[in-house]
Amino acid sequence: MSVCVIIPMFGKEEYTRKCVELTIKNAGMNVDILVVDDGSLVPYVDDRVKVLRLEKNSGYTNATNQGILWCMDRYKYVHTLNNDTEPTENFIKVLYDIMEADKTIGIASSVRKYDRPGEYNYELYGMDLIMGWQICTVDKPTEAILDCNWVPICSALIRVEMLRYVGILDRRMINHCSDNDLCVRAKMDGWRVVVCGDSLVFHHHEVTTKESPLCNIHGDQKILLEKITGLKYKELMAVLPISVEDNTYGDLTFTVYKKEKK
Repeated sequence: MSVCVIIPMFGKEEYTRKCVELTIKNAGMNVDILVVDDGSLVPYVDDRVKVLRLEKNSGYTNATNQGILWCMDRYKYVHTLNNDTEPTENFIKVLYDIMEADKTIGIASSVRKYDRPGEYNYELYGMDLIMGWQICTVDKPTEAILDCNWVPICSALIRVEMLRYVGILDRRMINHCSDNDLCVRAKMDGWRVVVCGDSLVFHHHEVTTKESPLCNIHGDQKILLEKITGLKYKELMAVLPISVEDNTYGDLTFTVYKKEKK
C-alpha cells in the first residue's frame, strides 16, 4: 500500500466514524487508515482501521506526528485528514496522481468547503502566515493545480521522502500553525506546495481543537513568529509576505495602521 490516511481525534467519535466511512468509500484507491486517538475519555475502537492510542491528550500536532512516525518506514505517502471532514469522491486518488506525475510536489491539499450559504465558502490556501487567513471563493475552483505558500493540512497528501528531509511537525505548536511551518520548510527546501481543485472535502472546522483543553492559538502563533523572524528572515519574506485583514496592514514588526475609508 502506498498511502496511509492519518486521522487524529480527541473525542467526537461520531465525526471520526463518519470520516472513516467516507474515506473508505471515496478515497478512489486502496489506502490504509490510522486513527490516532489522542487520549479520548472513551477509547476509539474500529475493526476497519488501525488505531494508535495515546494515553493522554497532547494536541493535534503531536497526535499527527505520532501517526507520521508510525507510517514513515511503511508508506510512500501519508494523507493527513481532520476527523471533522467529510471527503468526497476520489479525493485522495486525484492528489496521488498529481504527485506521482510531479516528483517536486511535497504537499498536495484538497479544497475545503464550509457550509456558509451565499458566502466565500471554498477555502483554497493561506494568504497570511501568522493569523491563518485563507483565500476563499464563492465557487469551486476549476484549476487542476494551484501553487501556494502554505495550506492547512486538514486534507493533504504529503510525500514521506520530503518529511525525511524537512522533518515532521514542530511539536511546540500544540494545535495551530505547525502546518504553516511545515509548508514554509518544504518551500525553503525546494518542494512545491499545491492545492487541487478536483479534490474536495467538507470541513466542519475546529470541532476537535475547540474541545481541547490545550488550545492556545496565540501561544502557537507566537512560536511561529519567533521562529520565522530568526530563520532566513530576508529570504523568507521575499516569497512569503505577511498580510492581514482587508483594512489592516503591517509586517513582522507588527506596525499596523487602519486603511482610510474613501
